[in-house]
Amino acid sequence: MHHQIVRRAGAERETAWVLLASAAIIACAVAAVGLRPAPPPEPVAAAHQIDSRTGLTSAEQGLHADLKVAGAEIAALLRETGAAPKPAELAAQALPPFARDTSATARGSHAWTLAEAGHGVAYAGVSAAPELAGSMVLVLDTHGKDHAEPQVWLKRAAEAPPPGLDEKTLAAAGWKQVTATFTAGVTR
Repeated sequence: MHHQIVRRAGAERETAWVLLASAAIIACAVAAVGLRPAPPPEPVAAAHQIDSRTGLTSAEQGLHADLKVAGAEIAALLRETGAAPKPAELAAQALPPFARDTSATARGSHAWTLAEAGHGVAYAGVSAAPELAGSMVLVLDTHGKDHAEPQVWLKRAAEAPPPGLDEKTLAAAGWKQVTATFTAGVTR
């Protein structure tokens, strides 16, 4: 006589292997998360600085972007001619934000003037509508071989900047330097 053992139909072994594989996957995930380094701390702006992405209104962000581009264009003109172009000349070239167009009106209708700064030139824009966009100053360093990055300053008032236009003077008068920080949360 021949005896054969027939196991009943069930999935005990398969269930055990699936549970074991699931436990291994979860353990690996917990280990990976636990071993991941902590993210670097967010950069903290100084008291006289404001972040261009989070601290500006949409009109001010547009002006800031225009001033950064205009700063590069003005620096090129300074290298070519040796003299700073007047705001009327920049407006005649239709260079934003100096041009008088609908965009300038929607962003506060700034009245632009040229001023001498300690180591360069500055363009001060006094806002006609500070509730839309504050007054702004574009400071360009014209001394030295490599022209420094243009600085943009903001004050949420219809107010001209103080004479001198150096960092200490502007900060003491309540102006905020517009900075840009690149963090993972912003760039995602």
